[in-house]
Amino acid sequence: MNNTATLLFLCLIATSGVAKSTNSNVIDGASNYSADSTWRWGGIFGANFAQVAIGEYWAAGGLSSYSINTILNFNVSYKKKKVSFDNSINIGYGMIKQGEKSALSSQKWLKSDDKLELTSKLGYQIKGEKLSISGLINFKSQAAPGFNYPNETVLTSNFLAPGYLVFGGGIDYKPNSTLSMFFAPISSGKITFVHDQNLADAGSFGVQPAERSESGEIVKPGARYRAEFGGFLRIVYKKENLSADSKSPLNDISFQSNIDLFSNYLNSPENIDINASLLLGMKVNKYISV
Repeated sequence: MNNTATLLFLCLIATSGVAKSTNSNVIDGASNYSADSTWRWGGIFGANFAQVAIGEYWAAGGLSSYSINTILNFNVSYKKKKVSFDNSINIGYGMIKQGEKSALSSQKWLKSDDKLELTSKLGYQIKGEKLSISGLINFKSQAAPGFNYPNETVLTSNFLAPGYLVFGGGIDYKPNSTLSMFFAPISSGKITFVHDQNLADAGSFGVQPAERSESGEIVKPGARYRAEFGGFLRIVYKKENLSADSKSPLNDISFQSNIDLFSNYLNSPENIDINASLLLGMKVNKYISV
């Protein structure tokens, strides 16, 4: 019984910690500017800690765990007459530890999340406020090494291994303030970086692997990048309040969804590279959100 009470109490503490860290660090600069301002900025920063403690006599079994997660989602936009310039940075990092009762014990912390993404888009309106000619550049990677846990001798990723750079010019369609669709059908490129020679030699992430002799020795090192030409589609949907009714529970829910699609016209164009993300937030009260 005591173990059950302890578990529930710690879960409540963890949930409260997550909620407070998210809400107390909301960065919102848009409200500080007038309607005709050329620059707007805003974002969210959160640092969360959670703990689950499993006692010796907990009948259901399981492992004690600790987790730490941080997230930074920041955007800066410029709009003047027919010119628009949108920039965003999305960073996330998390660690988890399982199987020990103490967060300071010898059990190692393992990486659970690692994301680094930068995006810039420059546009010029050609028809009203909905249609623009735009150029976009997007970079994705991670900050720290990743391993094939529990075997920490097998490296699976690192900074710029892989790294993805997508760029192109096309049409940007914004029917309203919540939806944006960028389409570059014939003028998009994608470069995959693998700046770890061991991963490059293995042909990881689609690069050309190393050429080896019959004895297994490397004759020609693996390529550290791969260039592709094709079509690119990005769809972004962002809604701050899902309901216009201030009394509705949906009024306190924010939603953001991104999806990127890329097709390599020169090699298996039917195989589409897909990258998608979803961020959902709910405001419980003035001080707590999740």
